[in-house]
Amino acid sequence: MYNKVLLSVCSSVLCVAHTLLIGSHQPIVALVGDGVLLPCHLEPPLDVTTLSVEWRRGPALVHVYRSRGDDPVSQDQNFKGRTSLFQDEMTRGNISLKLTDVTEQDAGNYTCSVPKLQRSYVTLILSDVGLLLSDVIALHEPVNVTIGDDAILPCHLEPEFDLKTQTVEWRRDQTIVHVYRNRDDDPVPQDESFRGRTSLFPDEMTRGNISLKLTNVTEQDAGEYMCFVPNLKGQVKKGYFNLIVGEYS
Repeated sequence: MYNKVLLSVCSSVLCVAHTLLIGSHQPIVALVGDGVLLPCHLEPPLDVTTLSVEWRRGPALVHVYRSRGDDPVSQDQNFKGRTSLFQDEMTRGNISLKLTDVTEQDAGNYTCSVPKLQRSYVTLILSDVGLLLSDVIALHEPVNVTIGDDAILPCHLEPEFDLKTQTVEWRRDQTIVHVYRNRDDDPVPQDESFRGRTSLFPDEMTRGNISLKLTNVTEQDAGEYMCFVPNLKGQVKKGYFNLIVGEYS
């Protein structure tokens, strides 16, 4: 009997050691006052009903599950009565967290963890309803430009929304053309071939204009461009169009 129990425990530890915690690669966007689901699951699926599960936002304990039940004693006061797991789904490794009545203070980086497993991270972003209802609109027609000239690549939000506090990205295929975040341009991730040649129109961003100015156009600049705002409806909403580069005639 003793040997059987020991073998069972070792097998369980082995299973956990070969399981990964999977969170969300994209930020989760929520409105103040709404409920939100922070996804996290084990892959391959593993029954975690007998294990401990913790959710944290920074050092704050958001939710604790242990001994086959929720443990509210150690939970941060700000989250009392607003969090729950899906206990019927835990047999299949689902440890996603439901957070209700979201407040501005709930924004931040969350971690879900199970003993003996690496933690997984989920970012919660609070947004304005106006942003969630907006669409990214790019030009449907190709933009034609001569080598050496400047080009305006048009893109805007409709209905209009102030984007000064949001993140905006421009890409050509997989190449990062321009990044705006934290109220300023961020040249660090920008592709070297576009350095010093791109800019937005900051005064126009309050009206949802995220058009890109590209100077001294080269033949290599031709291609499909994409403008997007990551925080729209929790999904990346994009606008596409082509830049056609020709020689001076």
